[in-house]
Amino acid sequence: MNEEALQDRTIVVTRPESRSAELSSRLEELGAKVFRIPSIRFSRPADAGPWKETIARKDDFTHVIFTSRVAADTFEALCSEAGFPAASWLKGCNVAAIGTATGKRLKEAGIVPSLVAGASAGAGFARELIEKKLLGEDSQVLLPGSNIARPELGAALRDAGARVTSVPIYETLEEDPARAERLFEALDRDEPPDAVTFASPSALSGFLGICGARGRKLLESPSVKIVSLGPTTSAAVRSEGLEVSAQAASAGTESLVEALREALA
Repeated sequence: MNEEALQDRTIVVTRPESRSAELSSRLEELGAKVFRIPSIRFSRPADAGPWKETIARKDDFTHVIFTSRVAADTFEALCSEAGFPAASWLKGCNVAAIGTATGKRLKEAGIVPSLVAGASAGAGFARELIEKKLLGEDSQVLLPGSNIARPELGAALRDAGARVTSVPIYETLEEDPARAERLFEALDRDEPPDAVTFASPSALSGFLGICGARGRKLLESPSVKIVSLGPTTSAAVRSEGLEVSAQAASAGTESLVEALREALA
């Protein structure tokens, strides 16, 4: 491990404003200069109908799977607004989480997951549930998540014989282009960052959206390292014709820090 790999390096953190503090603070502790350029934000769906239908059927579900901390946060808030704790609903369910931060957030809400996966997603996570005998053909699975949630996990669960209900409980939206101004000012001074981090495919698409041609040109530069979180994000980066310099092994701050060290060593 190169302890000084991040010293005096400039890192762009594209996480939403509400989620960037921990990673940014850790990087600054290690001597890095951090540009917080949130590329996406979260909002409640305009149509609450699907969630109300889910509440009406809540006793039907045998499994609930959370794919992000945002999903766990929003689910808990929505249950509270509906007049009952999330933990009381889920005490009779098999609960699973993708990412250690998601699992930690559920435990804070009094919900103990049967499985917390580090880096697996989609078909890999479904296989893990089946191998651990946490999922069967009669399982009724609820997937509360984003309006742009990727379909792979639901498809893999259906292939395993489960009945799956995906309900959008929040919307993932592109940030205001004004968020990129600080980055553009640095580029105007000929001070490009050393690395850009992406924790999700939506963070990448949001960055390309708010930064436009200048953002793409930056990511195409051989001197700028792209560090991604997980295989799904890495695949999204490569699908844009870009190169992944390092991939975080799991969904946590220290894993991203280690990947940045690897890329910049």
